[in-house]
Amino acid sequence: MAPVSAAVMVFLGAPLLAGFLSLAIRKARLLHGVNLATMTALVVADMALTGRVVAQGPFTTFGDFVYVDALSAFILFIIAAIGLTCSLYTWSYLDDYVARGVVAPHRLSRFFFLFHLFLFAMIAATMANSLGVLWVAIEGTTLATTFLIAFFRQREGLEAGWKYLILCSVGIALALFGTVLTYYSSVRVLGDVSTALNVTKLQEVADRLDPHVLKLAFIFLLVGYGTKVGLAPMHTWVPEAYSEAPAPVTAMLAGVLETVAVYAVLRSKTIVDQALPAEFAGNLLLLFGLASFGLAALFILIQRDYKRLLAYSSIEHMGLAMAGFGVGGPVGSFGGLFHLLNHALAKSLAFFAAGNIHRRFETREIEAVRGLSRTQPLTAVAFLVAGFALVGMPPFSTFISEVFVVSALATEAFASNTLQLGQFVTVTISDDVRSLGVVSVFLIFAVVLFSGFVQRLTAMVWGAPPEGVRCGEGWDVGHVPLIVTALLLVALGVALPEGLKALLDQATSVLLAR
Repeated sequence: MAPVSAAVMVFLGAPLLAGFLSLAIRKARLLHGVNLATMTALVVADMALTGRVVAQGPFTTFGDFVYVDALSAFILFIIAAIGLTCSLYTWSYLDDYVARGVVAPHRLSRFFFLFHLFLFAMIAATMANSLGVLWVAIEGTTLATTFLIAFFRQREGLEAGWKYLILCSVGIALALFGTVLTYYSSVRVLGDVSTALNVTKLQEVADRLDPHVLKLAFIFLLVGYGTKVGLAPMHTWVPEAYSEAPAPVTAMLAGVLETVAVYAVLRSKTIVDQALPAEFAGNLLLLFGLASFGLAALFILIQRDYKRLLAYSSIEHMGLAMAGFGVGGPVGSFGGLFHLLNHALAKSLAFFAAGNIHRRFETREIEAVRGLSRTQPLTAVAFLVAGFALVGMPPFSTFISEVFVVSALATEAFASNTLQLGQFVTVTISDDVRSLGVVSVFLIFAVVLFSGFVQRLTAMVWGAPPEGVRCGEGWDVGHVPLIVTALLLVALGVALPEGLKALLDQATSVLLAR
């Protein structure tokens, strides 16, 4: 078996094997060991697969069922990296809840079974050569994560799980209609029903597809998958799900699932852009992106729950990334991709810290959490690093990717200078006024977001802790991902490794190919 085929087999087979093994294992230590071994195997396989793509370009395997190019390889890198840190954090997190009697030991098997099915579905969506299989895999993530969100079996968690299931099912139904419309347009050109949704085939004939059908298809795909991304106004499940789910699950939802849903939109966009002017899909992404960014900035000002605060931060950052992809070009596309990675790192770190805070203070109320620097010093540092990274402060890598996106907004937003205000009235806007207006609106919301987020963050870290809250923080394996992720946020803000830069450059080229 070729090395690349072996790497694909590990990616697809290891989570499935680990999931079904978890059902038969009852010892917690063994369950954690299987989980950690699985994620380590995925990281090793990802290194081999990424090296092959960077050196030799995209490939298909297993009868063209699997297609991996630089874009999908980059998403797989995020899945493997965040999955590994979540596995390390899960060890101490779940053991603590078992020791307290909150989670029965036998339920750990169910947790890891669902966790690995969730992981498999995201990998399958990213590797699939068919838009139909991609849709099925995204729907699979909904089924697995619904039970993970409600894992603690509390009323609020069950309500959040149901809301997530209903809204995301409606969204995925809309995405199915968009997929069917793409199939309708494709099969008329290809004449082969078995390959009409294959990404490789669609790329070959994209310029011959019916542009009117593709317009409608992309709108449904964007709204459908945008629901999973958490874009406004389809975002309402995000605060409830993120506030109730276990911390490692929330880290995977915010850091990985949203990224995979963005990938589904981008994969569709690469096909639509070859049949239509780039401004069509770009303007839609820019519209939803800026709306999400602005709405999140305003809602952050009224949050009293720190996990909901982080949830609205996710909506903001997904909006920012979408704005980068919307304006497009080398700067916007590169910045959007880099921001997906940076957000995954910062948001997973934030939810790891939030999980530690919740276990110590037993509340999610911002006002009830004070003196983190005295009660949990390491967690306080991690929480500050994550918070400052999420508001785009240097020297963290999120600052770099936000600069890329803002630069693209300033120089490439709105390709046309003509604004139509009805049937007979046309206004021409100069480049300077147009760019200044877009960036000004963005910066106003950014200042609002910065002030609201930082004020709540620092209030939790400083001050005197409430009476009865234990001070001091022991060392366990759950602190490893906090330290590693924080260091990565600083390191990537200082220098981008050559291998990662090459992968990002090639993934950007995939988005720009016409």
